[in-house]
Amino acid sequence: MPLIAMLDGERVDATTHTPASWADLQASEDRKRLVMPVCNIWAVAKTRGQATRFFAHYRLTDCGVDHGGESPQHLAMKEALARGIGAVPGWRAVIEYPHPSREWIIDVLAESDDRRHRVAFEVQLSSQTPADYFRRTQRYFDSNVFPVWLVPRALEYSPVHLPVVITGFGKTSEVPENPADILDLEIKHNLVLEQNTLGGFVTDLLSNGPRWKPSTPQKQQADRDEEQGRRIAAQLADAERIAKAKDAVEDMNRHSMAPERTFVPHTVHTEAGPFVWATLTCCWKCRDQMMVWEAWSGRPGEQYSSAPQVTVKRKVGPRRYQNHPDVHQAVDTWIVRSGAAVTKARIETRSSQGKGESYSAFVCPRCRALIGQVYVAQINAEHWSVISAPLLQKI
Repeated sequence: MPLIAMLDGERVDATTHTPASWADLQASEDRKRLVMPVCNIWAVAKTRGQATRFFAHYRLTDCGVDHGGESPQHLAMKEALARGIGAVPGWRAVIEYPHPSREWIIDVLAESDDRRHRVAFEVQLSSQTPADYFRRTQRYFDSNVFPVWLVPRALEYSPVHLPVVITGFGKTSEVPENPADILDLEIKHNLVLEQNTLGGFVTDLLSNGPRWKPSTPQKQQADRDEEQGRRIAAQLADAERIAKAKDAVEDMNRHSMAPERTFVPHTVHTEAGPFVWATLTCCWKCRDQMMVWEAWSGRPGEQYSSAPQVTVKRKVGPRRYQNHPDVHQAVDTWIVRSGAAVTKARIETRSSQGKGESYSAFVCPRCRALIGQVYVAQINAEHWSVISAPLLQKI
């Protein structure tokens, strides 16, 4: 039930007629020259109830255009919107504005007097798929028209945000005698506007702009696809990093061995010195062999029946006990007494570029490659042996 017909090339708007002028139109000779927009089929001026005035095809079978069936509630909402727009200085309302392509019609177009700004108000009382909302909203943006959907209830969830006004006014709502009363409806919407009545919303939107934070549906979807692509890439990179780390741990274990298996078992005993465990491993970069170690301080005056099981920390700070002079002395003493031709790894302070933290790390004495503590911590226990310990209690 369109509200617009054409008469000798001019628009005839049913919402601008009074009951008397509408009756005059129905009885005039002009009625014979009324045609429907777009299809140009002979139109008839009709009335439903006391307030609903609209146009219809004289013979619908002659029309091949889908004008869309509209309920009295739909027509009343369009008339109310037109009145609300017309009350805003500098704006005019065009009901059932046909797109230049003639492929679709805007329910109510709000256009500024300078024609620089346009807002499409679309009344959607029937259900519609998210894909249709997406498609139709995008074509408005593509035509440089800001769209606003007026719906009776909240739409089903979609990750793509659309400008929506929930009016509570649907197909079964009572149509007021004066359609302008619809402007007093309390509404909910997702635009950055503070008004909570339909009329206030229309005035604020046209006076101050939509202030729509999300972009077009197409841009939102492209951003989501890009973000998903980044997440997938990050997951693949993590998987690759984990696989490489696993390979590095396996490689380090293949090339690590306990000193007591390579050289004659020998432990340097001290009065209250540290427990020192060591392993012989290879640099991941130059493949030179080196010794790395773990150390715990002994408690003065306490005797131990056996050395505890080695436990290597996965994370260390800039100061670590393994770099204590007593520990270095114990390692050097073991090398001398065992006659082992091994080279100690260096311990140097490094900075983490990502976290901005300082830490100490084993470093290859030849090529200065960093030997990550997380990998040292994953060398299996069987590849470690005690090289220095406090005096053990005799059993």
